[in-house]
Amino acid sequence: MSNSVDRAETHKTKGNFHFGKKDYDSAIKDYSEAIAQNPRNAVYYTNRALCYLKLNKYDNVISDCETAISIDANSVKGHYMIGQALTEKEEFGLAISHLQKAYDHAIIDKVAFSAEIIQALLNARKKKWEVENQRRQKSESETLKYIKGLINAEREKQLQKVTQSKGSIGSTFSKLVNSHPMEIQDKINQINRAHDERLSQIEQVFAQSEENLRQGEIPEYFLDKISFNVMHDPVITPSGITYERTHLKEHFKKIGYFDPLSRRECRENDLYPNLALKEAIEDYLNKNGWAADY
Repeated sequence: MSNSVDRAETHKTKGNFHFGKKDYDSAIKDYSEAIAQNPRNAVYYTNRALCYLKLNKYDNVISDCETAISIDANSVKGHYMIGQALTEKEEFGLAISHLQKAYDHAIIDKVAFSAEIIQALLNARKKKWEVENQRRQKSESETLKYIKGLINAEREKQLQKVTQSKGSIGSTFSKLVNSHPMEIQDKINQINRAHDERLSQIEQVFAQSEENLRQGEIPEYFLDKISFNVMHDPVITPSGITYERTHLKEHFKKIGYFDPLSRRECRENDLYPNLALKEAIEDYLNKNGWAADY
């Protein structure tokens, strides 16, 4: 057993070397050998998944990450990379779920790349909104075309009634026009004006719908005071100031344990979540996905 573990680690080391050289195919071969020797090590699967991610082989990424998660349900890299792969395959619901789990575990495990996970999560949300918005625009365009067709069909129907009025006045439209040219033309003009107005009203409704979804100003209190990005995990310091958790932790690590604005001493265990603001931001992003990576 120990020999198998040792051989697996040797192949992992070789795989890491090839990965560092960006020789992803060779790295995959060595990580695969490591898996063959020790198939219960989640790290080998996530290492190979990262190679597949670099090669845009998203189905392979998903397969390896699913295996890694089945071995270690708290695998940050497993959830992170499967979330990225699912985003590329436009399976946004699952992608966002996995990326959120990756972030939650990253905070608990204090991993160094939690900010990258947030960016991937915001990117998934933005792409989800963009795809849904394209579908909505296509649907609205088809709906508008259909409604305009109905209005114009009704216009033609009413015009035909006027132009085909026979019997009491004459056997042909020309006779009717010759007999009552002003009366017929007035009716035609009234029908056209009424239907043109209806078309204009419908177009205004659809135009207003599109205007409501255009980019606007993001509320300033949604923005982190360090990075000026939209916050994902807002936390409050003892000074009552809200920051993005990951950027504040980075500030602690690189600059010092104090509030960036108030300059008062502050440590990670002094922070508490701003749940009300987080809920407001999530609601805003659900309606304005373009703002996700502002």
